[in-house]
Amino acid sequence: MKLFFVIALALVSCGLLFADDYSFEIPKEEDEEESKLEWSGNLDERYFIFHSSQVSPLYQLQFFDNGNLSDYFSQYRVELYLDADYQTKDIGFYLKTHSTYYNDSETSFDLLEAYGNVNLSLSSFIQAGKRMYSWGKGYAFNPVGYVNPFKDPENPELSQSGLLAVGFEKIKSFDSDFLKTIALTAIIIPPEEILSNRYGELKNTDFAAKCYFLLWNIDIDVMGRYSKIAPSSIGADFAANIKENIEVHGELSHFKDTPKNTIAEDVLLTTAQDGYSYLMGLRYLNQWQTTVIAEYYHNDAGLTDDEYGNYMNFLQNSVNAQEIEQALQYSKTYFKGGNLMQDYLYIKATQPEPFGLLYFTPSLFTIYNLNDNSFLLAALLTYKPFTNFEFTFSPTFLVGDKHTEFGGRQFQQKYELRMNVHF
Repeated sequence: MKLFFVIALALVSCGLLFADDYSFEIPKEEDEEESKLEWSGNLDERYFIFHSSQVSPLYQLQFFDNGNLSDYFSQYRVELYLDADYQTKDIGFYLKTHSTYYNDSETSFDLLEAYGNVNLSLSSFIQAGKRMYSWGKGYAFNPVGYVNPFKDPENPELSQSGLLAVGFEKIKSFDSDFLKTIALTAIIIPPEEILSNRYGELKNTDFAAKCYFLLWNIDIDVMGRYSKIAPSSIGADFAANIKENIEVHGELSHFKDTPKNTIAEDVLLTTAQDGYSYLMGLRYLNQWQTTVIAEYYHNDAGLTDDEYGNYMNFLQNSVNAQEIEQALQYSKTYFKGGNLMQDYLYIKATQPEPFGLLYFTPSLFTIYNLNDNSFLLAALLTYKPFTNFEFTFSPTFLVGDKHTEFGGRQFQQKYELRMNVHF
């Protein structure tokens, strides 16, 4: 209830600041000429080569009944992103879809975004539908991304499935050297637990709110999410340029009753965890146009080195069919995704057109697990000779002991060739 009171207070405070008359009007016939529909998208063709790690417990579980396999696997897939943007003077509709084709028997379709937007005035609007939100200032991690889709630090710019919600946004500017802008975002989130694939209990509706302030050219957000059945959180972030070429940013989140899954004596334990997660980051641009991003991320609800070791031992000790099935189920349900541990360091460097090589942009990044000293090292070598065409080669190396997070994955190396066509 304390969190709900804080969010309600923020809403009321911002509402008082934004109090004014709306100027919403239904578009008239003379406004029809302002309507426009735009289609866009991109086609990705990806070819992967994986060098397997046959000593990995995860590898041994996933391929336990496949006999003797070679060290190298390959994968080819085609991905299509299709976007539509329909806009009138006061009303808009946005659609973003993603389809993946592996072969004739393995395809998938995802609706990433589908929402409508109504302008109530020049500075306020309502949105309803499925939308990708982007809360937080971090590049690879977002502790305060309470309404964001899952972010993969290995590919933080990847489009993900959005959140089904109804949102209200309002912006107000001030003629002041101290406070220049205030913006309010309020979101109502329908229940995620669905009965009979159609119904949710009204009492399980979530609420989220964010207030943005531009103070002395410093971007500051205060946000929170209240839930009756899921963990509630409250947090803040900031971003500021301390010099023209140096930007610093940070996020701090306090969470309550977040479930933490561990393995003790081969038994799954789930406990409620209270604590903090936070991020500190820096973006630096030098005179040669080299951009460096560095971030440190901590999560109190993450696994310690010993807890992760117990999990990997549990996987390795699963030997019969029933144990293997249970271990795979736990891995996919309770220990899925990355960033399972507490402390990470992310560093990325990008240099456009080095040595005068036109249309070529190389990047190098690493994710270092400070708890078990395993790490990922990857390069992105991008060549863009034409406006709507891009070719990328990306080698990735995973380093660490077989019981560490990165060293314990099924593959120790990955090579990706990607051709991307925009339209």
